Amino acid sequence: MEVPGSSKKMIATQAEMAEAKVPLPYRDQCAHLLIPLNKCRQAEYYLPWKCEDERHTYEKCEYELVMERMLQMQKIREAQSKQTQGAQQQPIPLIPKTANA
Repeated sequence: MEVPGSSKKMIATQAEMAEAKVPLPYRDQCAHLLIPLNKCRQAEYYLPWKCEDERHTYEKCEYELVMERMLQMQKIREAQSKQTQGAQQQPIPLIPKTANA
């Protein structure tokens, strides 16, 4: 399952994510990093100072995905504003034409 327009590829398969019980909202291009992070968290009893390296790599991956989506949205908005500006540049007549003229 590839996400169109994304530079990152899916590394973890659906079977691997299902086996690791990754929740559906977290099954994205960074799921391959979430699986070892969750295993480490369970092994270390969710102590916050443990598994810092795994957490950092996962959060960096998620941050890059968010920034990529923001860039794509910015490009879409710029294209839409160019279209609306093109429509607004038509001159508006100061004196309206009447039906009898």
